[in-house]
Amino acid sequence: MTGDVVRELRGYGSRPGPGGAQGRLPLPDADIVLGNGLRVVVCSAPVVPLVEVRLTVPYAATAPGEVAHCQLLAEVLLRGTAHRDADDYDAELAAHGATLDAAADARRVTVTGHTMADALPAVLALLAEAVRGPRLTEEVVAPERERLARRIRLATHPPAALAQHALLRRRYGEQSAARWQPTPEQAAACTREDLARLHARHLGARGAVLVLVGDLRPEEAVAMATEVFGAWEPGPEGDAPEVPPWFPGGPLLRVDRPGAVQSVIRLAAPALPRTDPGYPALHLAQLVFGGSFASRLVARLREDKGYAYQVGSGVESVPGASTLMVEADTAAEHTAPALAVIREELERMAADPPSVEEIDAARSYAVGSTATAMSSPGALASGLANLLHVGVGPDWLHNWGPLLDGVAYDEVGEAARRFFRPAGFTGVVVADEAAVAPLRGGAADELGF
Repeated sequence: MTGDVVRELRGYGSRPGPGGAQGRLPLPDADIVLGNGLRVVVCSAPVVPLVEVRLTVPYAATAPGEVAHCQLLAEVLLRGTAHRDADDYDAELAAHGATLDAAADARRVTVTGHTMADALPAVLALLAEAVRGPRLTEEVVAPERERLARRIRLATHPPAALAQHALLRRRYGEQSAARWQPTPEQAAACTREDLARLHARHLGARGAVLVLVGDLRPEEAVAMATEVFGAWEPGPEGDAPEVPPWFPGGPLLRVDRPGAVQSVIRLAAPALPRTDPGYPALHLAQLVFGGSFASRLVARLREDKGYAYQVGSGVESVPGASTLMVEADTAAEHTAPALAVIREELERMAADPPSVEEIDAARSYAVGSTATAMSSPGALASGLANLLHVGVGPDWLHNWGPLLDGVAYDEVGEAARRFFRPAGFTGVVVADEAAVAPLRGGAADELGF
């Protein structure tokens, strides 16, 4: 490993394992940035002789159709390269006991996979070959284009998808939603030339993150990544995902679903990004509100009233921003009373802030559930990749418990008062018109909340 390809090398020394002090998750052994801008994070977790591989390439969608095209690029990314066809590529992966899968959303292209530990150099070379020179022939592109268009079309029909798409428009407006939401028509219209231009623009090393977790020697893994990916072109500058704008609260939008016997409720309010020092207090507050089985909203809406068979809250994080989400699925006849209960519980977060007992329970739940969720190398690799994507450091998981322990009770109360005001929320209700008639406001498709 030569100095001209490494701008930063950080060794973390010994790390407590999953059963270590206070159940803290391990620290990565290395965090480097190569000269081309690729960040490599390595964590030794020798549970089984496997290595988990996660490669994340962020990008900014600047025009309608670009997300659909990036999704198609992800579909063809591992269907052969300039040097070998799909059958040869798959045979090479299989020979090493490896799997690789690619996907894309509105902000990143991600490759997920694993390999036998002793085959890591060969599999990294196959991955680098694919990202640098995918096989963009019509023979490869045409069937994937048809499959993607069909899959997008089918994915728009479920009520939860209708709610998700409508909520995106409600939060950010039609123009932004059009950039971030793929359509089957956009996928069907994508050409090989479109993919070649997209590949040159978005699939560069600058800003990309490679996470390796498993049975490996950190120094050797860093050297492999440097050798294999060091020649990957950086790509254009300024291709970072767009930070979503702040959005105001307001009336809920009704999405008509004639004859529906069930209603889908989705509410959203702007929140703190994970990089903000106040995020741990916000997280504890939302766990008290609706983020756990013992939360106030679950106890009231599901256990006490029986209005909802699915209910909860959470924080949706993207680079530079977060959104506080509340969701409930309920029988049509319970739509209006369910929304009334949600509003009452939001108001109670300010009038009756989380108690010491509620906060301590939420703190224990947050630490324990994170440790459990990250207990396998695959989950740890995905967790690290996702957290690095939204901008926190590689030590975030390791320090999560102490961060939560350091949150004062009054900080959680302040977060409850600040972020759980009903007026700060907007949202959508996918329902039959009769189910929401009592909530009708002035505008034709707006509901009072």
